[in-house]
Amino acid sequence: MSGAVARVRRISPEVDAFLSGEQRIRIERHEPPGAGPHPALLLAHGSGGAVSYWLNRFAPQLTAFGVGVHAPHYFDKTGTARATAEMILDGQHFPAWLRALEDAVADLRARPSVDARRIGVLGISLGGYLVVALGIGDPTLRLVIELSGGIPPGWEVRVTAAMAPTLVLHGAEDTIVPVSEAHKLQRILTGCGARCQTEIFPRENHWFSPQAVPKLLMTCGAFLARYL
Repeated sequence: MSGAVARVRRISPEVDAFLSGEQRIRIERHEPPGAGPHPALLLAHGSGGAVSYWLNRFAPQLTAFGVGVHAPHYFDKTGTARATAEMILDGQHFPAWLRALEDAVADLRARPSVDARRIGVLGISLGGYLVVALGIGDPTLRLVIELSGGIPPGWEVRVTAAMAPTLVLHGAEDTIVPVSEAHKLQRILTGCGARCQTEIFPRENHWFSPQAVPKLLMTCGAFLARYL
């Protein structure tokens, strides 16, 4: 795995931007070779704003499945560098970030290299909560993958069976977002008749260890192959 990690750190994604209202949102892209159109996965980072870190960790392996990975700097919507708990819960930042991600999906659908009928979303931590909200609001998405996140408070009543298949990934020893959030999301989705797969990783924390990454990527790849 050490060689794979080294390759991940050397990727050079394309960087451009789209508009969300009046705000310019940067987006980093790592697409498979060829003109496409390719299926696409929108990647939403967590509260630390580490866009390149998560793109580097996931993109090379996922593009091997022929999937383009597109990571918007959705914090540009609010001029945020790092999200605090107060920001996340103030009722203003979260909806603004969600609008930026909705506009990112619209940007993907208009991109010639992207198959507009085959778009999924993957979010980590805060991004996990955001992509769950995105999936609830947009049943045309092909899949939702949330890592170390959950369902935003108040969104429970909005879930329907029309939500895209959802993969819930969580560390059993997560001390930042407790694993109960994953179980809660699973109960809500299955209770509404939505398709849900949950994988709890024993002895893993919020960020997952290097030893867990191969299984994490294999699980994501199998889910993509099935639904995207």
